[in-house]
Amino acid sequence: MNRILLSILALITAITVTSCRGGEQEVADLRVINVEEGVGKGRLMNLSEVAESIEYIPIETNSELKLGKIFYDRIFYENGIFYLMERNQSTILFDKQGRYLNKISKPGRGPRDVAMSLDVDVDLSTGNIVLMEKQRILEYSTSGELVKTLRFRDNPMLANLHLNRFKKIGQNYFLLMIVNQNMKYSLVIQDTVNEIVSKILYPEEDYEIFWGKPPHVTQPNFFKYKESVRLINGYSNCILSIDKDHNIDTAYFLNFGRFRADITNPKHLSFKEPWLWTRFEIFESDSYLFMKYHLGSLSVNPAKMVGRRGPYDYLHECSVFDKRSGKFQFIDQPEINYLGFVEDFEGGPPVWPKYVSSDGYLITYMYARDFKSYVLTHKVSDRYKQMADSLNDNDNPVIVRVKLK
Repeated sequence: MNRILLSILALITAITVTSCRGGEQEVADLRVINVEEGVGKGRLMNLSEVAESIEYIPIETNSELKLGKIFYDRIFYENGIFYLMERNQSTILFDKQGRYLNKISKPGRGPRDVAMSLDVDVDLSTGNIVLMEKQRILEYSTSGELVKTLRFRDNPMLANLHLNRFKKIGQNYFLLMIVNQNMKYSLVIQDTVNEIVSKILYPEEDYEIFWGKPPHVTQPNFFKYKESVRLINGYSNCILSIDKDHNIDTAYFLNFGRFRADITNPKHLSFKEPWLWTRFEIFESDSYLFMKYHLGSLSVNPAKMVGRRGPYDYLHECSVFDKRSGKFQFIDQPEINYLGFVEDFEGGPPVWPKYVSSDGYLITYMYARDFKSYVLTHKVSDRYKQMADSLNDNDNPVIVRVKLK
């Protein structure tokens, strides 16, 4: 009888944590990200407020090593190796000085070649590069050896569903789903022998409100923090954490307060409306969370961008949450066409992460032409200028590595 009671209590706890729709009084012991209080209080932030140092690392260029455009900003840095994925689906590896190491998965028809990849990740324990195609997941060692193939579509549950992205944690693949009338789960965890070992439901109440068709801004989103996956399950108050043993906990509580959208009102989810929700990639270090939020007309100083059709207001804002102090801060735009922190070490372009490594480095990159042209209109350090002068416009990108506090 006691075992039955304990099982029921455990199930209730799991449902409560997964749905995460309670008020602040239920999560007083969690790290509350008070986004509401940050609205209207954005400011310029120097990179030195969150970082100890910055390095600009030109990666090796020669006649046989010319990188194309980076595929959806897919850049990683783990265990002293940079991984850059090109649009042609090749993944190029460089050491921490920018010297070429290897090129993996050149497109082709051989057994070790890959077709169009939907997503890419790095296994933190091995350094292996992991690629997701439409039908399978391929894992390569840093030497280029194909070490594992998972045909995830062979599992009946996944045969005809839309997968969004994935992360590799331990011996499992965390598959982010596109929730629709055929799929009520936000996250599916699959092991290396194609078995589903755990699933997380999309919030049932929200699913019914959207008639099984959640709009894009309320689709589940996730990011990796070391050996855990963080999940924002729809338009949720919480950021869940799922570890390599599939244990679920609540990592953070998001307080949108009076700026929380009413998801029963479709107008609230329009981009110019004054309501908060998370957007795009999220990155986490031991001390900070780097996030972007939609503010719509709440933005006091909307960022100014110039696109193919001319100038426009960018209705999202960067933010940083200090995990140690609990302070949340929106970050004003440093200059037109740039977002993020003022680079106050060398006077270079503003910095915002495209990746944060497990050992606390913020990583981004610049194409050589952009790196050089910045000198023409800005006062930079002698070191930055010397590096810019040494580059050609068509050289490979310059990696920016920032040591976070």
